Amino acid sequence: MHIPSASSPATKLSRALTARISRVLFRKLWLPKALYEAAPYCYVVGGTGALLSAIYLPGWTWILPYLVLLGAVCLHAGLAVLTLRWRSRRAVSGRARQD
Repeated sequence: MHIPSASSPATKLSRALTARISRVLFRKLWLPKALYEAAPYCYVVGGTGALLSAIYLPGWTWILPYLVLLGAVCLHAGLAVLTLRWRSRRAVSGRARQD
């Protein structure tokens, strides 16, 4: 039985591919201001739409749990981002008034 060495071409290729993927996935993403401000509202609208479609879709019982889960996750994410932004802006404006 042959055990490949740590410096085999397949291992080097795997490490290079992993490094490239991690550079793409973990880089900072800069969005235009309008898109950045609209993102949490899109989450909330999408979550509400998913929950409403779970209520009003007749005969699609297999998809209902997925819609409820997607709706809950989107609503939670959108409301969490809106709350964090509101608190941050309130704290910044409070510090500006104190100065």
